[in-house]
Amino acid sequence: MEVLGPVGSHSVRAVIEKYEPLLGMHGHIHESVGYREIGRTLCVNPGSEYREGILKGFIINIDDGKVTAGRVEL
Repeated sequence: MEVLGPVGSHSVRAVIEKYEPLLGMHGHIHESVGYREIGRTLCVNPGSEYREGILKGFIINIDDGKVTAGRVEL
């Protein structure tokens, strides 16, 4: 699968840039699998491959104001 650049909402991005939450969890756009940092915000989109029968996700850990994410596939 080809991973595309940003294809999401400009309004959502503007809110993330303004308020800088620790984590942004996004979905629905299957073509944009992955993660990206926007300022101090970690944004993740698991983008499951339903046609391939693969459930994808992230395990998120928030500790002392620091967010880490690990990719998982089932």
